[in-house]
Amino acid sequence: MRIPRPVIALAIAAALTGCTSTETPPYEPGTEWEPDDALQRAQAALKDADTPTRRFRSGAPHVASGVNETLETSGNKPYRFDIVCDSDDVPKVTLLLTRGTSKRQFDVACTGADVLRVNFPAGPPVTVTVAPASGKAEPQGLLVWNLKALEPANVHGCADDIEGC
Repeated sequence: MRIPRPVIALAIAAALTGCTSTETPPYEPGTEWEPDDALQRAQAALKDADTPTRRFRSGAPHVASGVNETLETSGNKPYRFDIVCDSDDVPKVTLLLTRGTSKRQFDVACTGADVLRVNFPAGPPVTVTVAPASGKAEPQGLLVWNLKALEPANVHGCADDIEGC
């Protein structure tokens, strides 16, 4: 059964306003993909209780729409971009981060549980791009992302994943 886009949009809107259950059923291949369950899985995966952060922006577009955002990253604290893909139709997407002349690509598995976390320092805007997924007539799936500011001591791994370490 195909779920119309307006129903997906309503489910996303309801979930983002706090009308979600704390119990997220795990996705089992072979079962019908549901947008509200996908959003709950992705949001649960994005939670990071170990690192105090301040969320600046977030989104949850459909995989068929992709992502094309320019994120302001001024200030004096480092940033982290987190993204989760949840889809039954798309195995992975490619994230492209661009800042000035620097570009970096990352593969994001669409399992609903694998979070890609990308660190970068404050500075000029960062453009985030995920090409719209194709293949089926209209592939189902969500790309759930957050832009967060971190305390400098809470940056783990490379401090600038766009430029490289």
